[in-house]
Amino acid sequence: MAVHYALTAVLLVLSVAGVSVCLYMGTRKGSAKCVVRRRAQCLSSCETTFSESERTAIRSPGNGMTNHSSMEINQLYELNGVQRFDDLRKIPRNLIQLKHPLGEGAFGIVYQGTLKSNSEYLPVAVKTLPGCILAESEVDFAAEAVIVCKFHHPNVVQCFGVSFDASPKYIVLELLAGGDVRTFLRRCRSAVDHLTVTTLELLDIVVDIAKGCQYLEQHHFVHRDIAARNCLLTSLTSPRAAKIADFGMARDVVRSDYYRRHSSVLLPVRWMPPEALQEGLFSTKSDIWAFGIFLWEVLSVGCSPYAGLSNQEVIHFVTNGGRLGAPSHFCPPELYDLMRKCWTSVPADRIRFSDVIQTLLGLMGVSSVAAAKVPDEMDSPLPLVQTETTLNTTNNTESVGGTMVDGLPDRTDERENRAHDYHSGTQLLPSNAGQR
Repeated sequence: MAVHYALTAVLLVLSVAGVSVCLYMGTRKGSAKCVVRRRAQCLSSCETTFSESERTAIRSPGNGMTNHSSMEINQLYELNGVQRFDDLRKIPRNLIQLKHPLGEGAFGIVYQGTLKSNSEYLPVAVKTLPGCILAESEVDFAAEAVIVCKFHHPNVVQCFGVSFDASPKYIVLELLAGGDVRTFLRRCRSAVDHLTVTTLELLDIVVDIAKGCQYLEQHHFVHRDIAARNCLLTSLTSPRAAKIADFGMARDVVRSDYYRRHSSVLLPVRWMPPEALQEGLFSTKSDIWAFGIFLWEVLSVGCSPYAGLSNQEVIHFVTNGGRLGAPSHFCPPELYDLMRKCWTSVPADRIRFSDVIQTLLGLMGVSSVAAAKVPDEMDSPLPLVQTETTLNTTNNTESVGGTMVDGLPDRTDERENRAHDYHSGTQLLPSNAGQR
């Protein structure tokens, strides 16, 4: 009898185990099919010409309104007429040599390396995707390669091609020896390891980035994170060129981090306009706003915007009409006026990139602007100001025009601080976000 019960128990355990294995394999098969479908949708979307409404109003999933289809479009960054992945230049692995790490990207390590081209070796930055990675990340990595390889402009970082025939997979980009603009600015401000720079040189950097932004605007591309940390320099010394980058070299956060499907959304709240903070709306006009913050960063020589305020305080301040003060006592009023034209509450009222470029080039010929003193480590930005009417739909009060906000002590850690620049979107948008 005991033997009979024992055999019955063993058979029962084996049956349960068999069913479990079948269910597990079925689930994996279904998941694999889902990933294959998603990859096909993602890469086929690269060939789509988006409608004007899709290009100009992009909703963040933080408001709970974005479905998978629109998120796929977000991952492809709204570029009109993008080439297919199959059309990208494929670089044989034996032509690429990695030297040393530059930093950690969203997908893997970014290396400095060389690319053999004819008889010469070009210095390059190589973004890597490890082999042991989710298929979802592989799709995002491929989509990013498709997008960046489409750009051809002297003020946008160039992509030489991809190497996906072995693991880890590579995206090969031009290497800019000057590093990111924010680090450069902070060296100019610091008494230690000091770099000398003039106001005209700073404005040259700003004009370069404005030209890159205009190019992206003309191609219906919404960057969503124009900031000093995401712009690179060809050299630390003049003459130099500045280029827009967003591939994890200047920072360890890229666009795919902002649109995570199953975890917190990371958003650069200190560079975001009210409509993006409140409703998750991004457009060329939100890039204009971010460019105004970038201009402030440059003319403050690397200060952190809204220093002394937490991310939540920044959200409340900006959505209730608050704005940054002038970046220093030495900032020409014409340049601060230009910033304010980037920061109007109504997106349609913001200045265009073409007008930004024209204004900057004109001001560079004004002697008082060209001779303006560059702030040093002893100089601080002016206090925050409250001059705009609030856009916050949850608060019907209006801000008092011209009211100064008391300066707060700078609690900001001046080191690279990801938590300071980016905020989890799960607590960003109000409960009525997206409702009309």
